[in-house]
Amino acid sequence: MADNNMFELKIIEPDGLFFEGEASFIEFTSVEGKMGVYANHIPLTTILEPCVVKIYNGDEKKKANIEGGFVEIQKTKITILAEGASWPEEVK
Repeated sequence: MADNNMFELKIIEPDGLFFEGEASFIEFTSVEGKMGVYANHIPLTTILEPCVVKIYNGDEKKKANIEGGFVEIQKTKITILAEGASWPEEVK
C-alpha cells in the first residue's frame, strides 16, 4: 500500500470472503454508536450492530448491508466478521 491514507478492508461472512479491497474511510454502527474510521486509527475491536457499512475509496462509495458481527481495527487493516452480508439491490 503506497498511500498512507488507505487501509486494507476485508468483510468475511460465514460463506467466505464477501469483500476485499482498499478504503480511505468506512462508516458503521457498533453497539457503542455510529463510528467512522480512517487509516492509522488506534487498534480497537467492537461489536457491530446490523447496519449499512459505507466504504469510501476516494470519490468512490459502496454500501454493504451487514447483519451484525465484529470489527477489528488495526492501523492499516480493518476486518469485519459479519453474521451475513449483502449488497443493496441498486448496486447489483
